[in-house]
Amino acid sequence: MPGYPYRQVKLLIICVSIIFCFTAISIMITRTNCYSRPQNEYVYKVPEKTDDGWETSSLREEGVDPERINELIVGILNEKYKKIHSVLLVKNGKLILEEYFHGYNREKLHEIRSATKSIGSILTGISIDHRFINDVNEKIYPYFKDYEPEEKWDKRAGDVTLKTLLTMTSGYDCDDHATPPFQCERNMHKTNDWVEYALNLPMAYPPGEHWAYNSSSLILVSEIISKTSKMTIPDFANQYLFEPLGITDFQWGFSPKGRAFIAGNAKMKPRDMAKVGYMFLNNGKWKGKQIISKKWIEESSRVHTTADTGEKYGYLWWGGKTVISNQYIEGYWAAGNGGQYIFVCPKVDLVAIFNGGNYNSPLEVQPLGMLINYIIPAMLPPGPPRKTTKLDLKILEASRGVYKFRQHILTVFREGDKLYGQALGEKVELFPQTENQFFGTSKVGGSIQINSVKDKNGEVKHVIVHFGFMRMQFDKIK
Repeated sequence: MPGYPYRQVKLLIICVSIIFCFTAISIMITRTNCYSRPQNEYVYKVPEKTDDGWETSSLREEGVDPERINELIVGILNEKYKKIHSVLLVKNGKLILEEYFHGYNREKLHEIRSATKSIGSILTGISIDHRFINDVNEKIYPYFKDYEPEEKWDKRAGDVTLKTLLTMTSGYDCDDHATPPFQCERNMHKTNDWVEYALNLPMAYPPGEHWAYNSSSLILVSEIISKTSKMTIPDFANQYLFEPLGITDFQWGFSPKGRAFIAGNAKMKPRDMAKVGYMFLNNGKWKGKQIISKKWIEESSRVHTTADTGEKYGYLWWGGKTVISNQYIEGYWAAGNGGQYIFVCPKVDLVAIFNGGNYNSPLEVQPLGMLINYIIPAMLPPGPPRKTTKLDLKILEASRGVYKFRQHILTVFREGDKLYGQALGEKVELFPQTENQFFGTSKVGGSIQINSVKDKNGEVKHVIVHFGFMRMQFDKIK
């Protein structure tokens, strides 16, 4: 470095090294103070108002209990909740909470994985609103006459409609929730032409009758949007969705032939995710402009079928309800592997955004537990405690056992006169309401209710587990 004395150069190198080292440390841990030491304390700040269109306000001004939210954020800082990257809350149309962890910030794009599907659903609705596509009942195969049909095609494939693709009931022999998971999608990634792969999937069920999580067939939805609008998916999304929302930075994932994949692999900023959620909460409007019809909002977010997890499913949006403060709370959400959520709860005028790094882990559902245990209760008056009853030890003993749902194991056991359930490494006390019904609270998924189903001999055959917004049947294996 000519022109600089050696001592100054050495000092510069040392300073840069220190900055680099502190930066690396801050990325590894949740949050740091000015001395690069772990920061476990939390001081709430109103989100900063920028030029992105968001109005901001405080928790208290929008009727949200700050203590419950403070407790949640401290829990994230203390690693009670693992690998949480961001939490944003919108209440009454205003951004009231914006927190980032593990080196993330508002300017950093975050992968949203399968939450991209819900963006694809929006684009489908816009296509119908603008009459590029007639309606969801259109059969898809007439759009692909440039692909020569193979003789092995099942005749049932001709009945696949846009609606069956959007509701995951197409009938294709492709279930990414099966074991091993995502095998169908992995097979698609090995091919050069994803459209051809999706069209040639064998049929396992008549279309419209069976729910199975199928990401690969959604390349057909994006292709239909492109064919009818004569635009690429990125151009279509920019013109009809992102520009009206003021979203300037969105990254698509692409197939080997350059087609944008609406089933996953996209990246966007958390504040922009919140715009999508609020547009849904606000009946398709942003800043007074109707971006998508109210009719599509209602149709795509309502229940059309039930997923294998017991959650409700619309047009590439999940849904469910649970009990909070002794009242039923319903919501719907976009969800992506690892803990990426756009959650909408009309009853409390809430949009919640979460990003995380719990990929291929049961801990990806932690945000639903945060909503049930902290966020939504902070917006509701407290309800009376749930009633419990005292049961004979023989009845408690009859509920003991090991239960299985897919690859998940639930162990129910007794300690003294108390009953416990253990799953995902968490032990939860189960309080009896009747001899066949118990409830508890999980930090991972929120409220738990377990209903025992017995055979004619009085033996517990399986249990129905209401876990947060999910409903699953665990069969007894021992």
